[in-house]
Amino acid sequence: MKKVLMAGFLGFGLVGCVSMPTPTDKPMTDIVEVVDVGGKTKDQLFEQSKVWIARSFKSANNVIQYQDKASGRIIGKGNIPFPCSGFIDCGAFGKDKVNFTIQIDTKDNKARVFISDITATSLTYVQGGINNIGQERPILILEHQQRIDAKLKEVVQQYKTDVVKQQVDNNW
Repeated sequence: MKKVLMAGFLGFGLVGCVSMPTPTDKPMTDIVEVVDVGGKTKDQLFEQSKVWIARSFKSANNVIQYQDKASGRIIGKGNIPFPCSGFIDCGAFGKDKVNFTIQIDTKDNKARVFISDITATSLTYVQGGINNIGQERPILILEHQQRIDAKLKEVVQQYKTDVVKQQVDNNW
């Protein structure tokens, strides 16, 4: 019994040792990456970018806000689940969404992926008589910015991998 009580006191004592999040005044920075894709024309990259959006998001029709084949530009609005870490963080932010604008510019042998307007939206819920209306907000916690930045860079990497692997297979 003494061991259980001692473990309980030790556990409660360690809760106070949890590091506090680091607030910042700076909103998230934009992510820009140029993807080199040798041997593909602007039109091929444009179409393959649309295919990637259709595969990567639930509804390409809802994501794509603007597309112009002549200029090789696609602009869309997307979101990903909030990349939480740990019990407390996932309890507080686990159901939130990270919203962003993605712009893909294509030209021969290259595509530029530009992710901007990065914000978070809370889930709307009622808990303990308190109504939390999900609102879009800037991400002003440094650790959250770092995790979201890494997750969005994974999205760009997925784009690069998918566009490089896509091939037209007419022989089926």
